[in-house]
Amino acid sequence: MTNWNKIWKDKKYPMWINKGDIANYWDKNAAKRFHRLSKNRSSSEKQVEELNLKRTDVVLDIGCGTGRFTIPIAKRVKTVYGIDVSKEMLKFAKRESEKEGLKNISLINANFETFDINKIEKVDVSISYNSLGVYDIKKVLTKINNLTKRDVFIFTFAEKGEWLDKRLAEIVYGEHIKDIPPSAEIIYNLLKEMGIEPDFEVRHNVWKSEYNSMEDAVKKITEFYKLGDGLKKKVENFVKENSVYNGEKYVLSQQRDIAKIHWRVK
Repeated sequence: MTNWNKIWKDKKYPMWINKGDIANYWDKNAAKRFHRLSKNRSSSEKQVEELNLKRTDVVLDIGCGTGRFTIPIAKRVKTVYGIDVSKEMLKFAKRESEKEGLKNISLINANFETFDINKIEKVDVSISYNSLGVYDIKKVLTKINNLTKRDVFIFTFAEKGEWLDKRLAEIVYGEHIKDIPPSAEIIYNLLKEMGIEPDFEVRHNVWKSEYNSMEDAVKKITEFYKLGDGLKKKVENFVKENSVYNGEKYVLSQQRDIAKIHWRVK
């Protein structure tokens, strides 16, 4: 029998934390993250509309970051708890919620994996969008299920490369990538082990990032993933094939498949 939780711990968790300490990484990149997401707020609004929220709902946004979902959700429900490990990300969420005049948001700086759920009330709906960078995923899924009264929505990667385009992931991780199941596959199978029959839907997204030049993109990718000179040419080819100049910046487009996993809590 496949031990999906062990596969997550051995193969998937290291990919989530390959940038080092999660809190420090997001603290350093909070501003960049906020400005990129703020350009595409309409997409977040559309995704929130699909959650079938009620005006009386209490919602938990796990890994809420700069408030991408927290803020549009707060406009539709009674209360939102937004939890995130990054203090800097939460500063942006707090600033934007105040700008919107929203008084029904409670922001919590904590790692959900170690957070004491007894500190908040049980919620009607829980949501996590690409934010389950935890070690014991089965324990966390159980925790979410126990805390939630009605619906759970988990959006996560359906491709092996996680944040990376599958073609770039094959360059970065090499042959090793073949042995790593997508996060969505692991989570889906763990839920079934737990007696939960989730709905599962995959969506094809395009993630765009801006660089001053194609050389700048290649440099940042190779340095970030500590790639040797032998892989630099492959990265250059990928960047050239998937970049366009918009008059100011070079925009690199990466394909990312995101799974929407939903279940009704019994």
